[in-house]
This record gives sequence, structure tokens and C-alpha cells, in this order.
Amino acid sequence: MGCVSKYGLLTINFFVVAFGLCVVGVSAAILRQNTIYGVVLSNLFYSVPLTTLLAGIFLTCLGVLGCLGAIKEHPVLLKIYAAVVMVLLIVAMTAGITMLVFTANTSSFLVRGMTNVFNEYGSEDKEYLTHDLDIFQHTMHCCGIVSYTDWANFTYGNNTNVADGCCRNQTLGCGEGLLQNPQVEDLVYMKGCLSFVVNAFDAICLTLGILTFALVCFQALSIAWACIIAKDSRRYAHI
Repeated sequence: MGCVSKYGLLTINFFVVAFGLCVVGVSAAILRQNTIYGVVLSNLFYSVPLTTLLAGIFLTCLGVLGCLGAIKEHPVLLKIYAAVVMVLLIVAMTAGITMLVFTANTSSFLVRGMTNVFNEYGSEDKEYLTHDLDIFQHTMHCCGIVSYTDWANFTYGNNTNVADGCCRNQTLGCGEGLLQNPQVEDLVYMKGCLSFVVNAFDAICLTLGILTFALVCFQALSIAWACIIAKDSRRYAHI
């Protein structure tokens, strides 16, 4: 069997391992990152990096197995490897398309998640969420989802209040009764928080999408090279 095919597969799988570790690192960083955006994102948001984290771990292991298969030059092992990579290629392409769909419908997807979170503001058993939402809104100079008037429809707002984090001069209880104050637009941030969250979500999906696309390319090369090596191994075995 030619050394080119063997070392070609070894090289490709080296990059598969490298990209797999890169996906693991990026996904783990996103999951561990304690940012002000995290509090307003729904659980489904975290399933995106979590899924790619698991895929990255699997790809890393698969890349190592691919290297072993190339070294051993075992045709059956290489065929199994190619079949597994083919399945994973389909999964990766599906994941990439899913991320594109999420990105295309980011606003409506996030509005539902943010509405659920904002409705929990002020709950006695959600003190941490109340605190984090105040920090988020005051730091980003935003209030509500689309605008500060959204608080009228939230449980805590009740057509009367806004979150304390909406106040330009934040103090404890400063948001109480502000929706009925004629000078409310001078006292609170008027712009909603949706645009900030959409930008953060799109950036993360774009990063993971690029990594997924790169992995798909290397997976396709892995399949081709594994099949070439398996064919050559079988041919040389009959000589």
C-alpha cells in the first residue's frame, strides 16, 4: 500500500482531532461562561453548545481511532471507520442546517424564552434571577424585550412597575410605579434588550457553524482516504 494514502489519512485525522478539541474548547467555554446574557436565554440555547461539545468529544475519539486504523492498515476496521464517519457527516450537516434555521428565526425563538424569564422576575424563589436581570438591564442600558413598556405585561410589572435594573439611577425599589409616572421615559432606559441577546446568540451560532463546516470537510476527506486505503490493503493482500 502506498505511503501517501496511509499518511494522508493520518494527516486528515490529526486535523479531525485538532478541530474536535477546538469544538470541545469553544463549547465548554460557552457553557462555563458566566455572562450577563446567560440569564435571559432559554434552556434550548444551552443545548446548542452542549450538543456540539458532545460531538467534539466524539470526533476527537473518532480521529484517534482513524489514526490507529491507518497505522494498522486493517481493511475491515477502515471500512467500519468510513461508515461511522459517513453517519457522523450526515449528523453534522443536519446540525449545521439546524443552526441556520435557529439563526434565521432567532428573534421569535428568543422572545418566547425571554418572556418566560422576565415573568419570573420578583419571585421569592428566584432572587438570583431578579438580581441578574437587574444587572443585565442596567449594564446594557435596556429595559424589557422590545421596549420598557413590555413590563406592563409581565407578572411583576402588572401595568405599574418596571425592574429596578431599568432605572437610569438604580436604587432598591426604584422601578415601582414608574409606568404610571408621566416622566417615565426620562427615568428608565427605553430600548429593549432583544437586540443585544440576538447579536450574542447569532455570534455563538456562527462560530459553532464555522467549526461544524470545517469538520464536515475533514470528515468527507476521511471517508475518501479510508476507502482508498481499504481498497489498497485488500489488493495487496491478494498479491
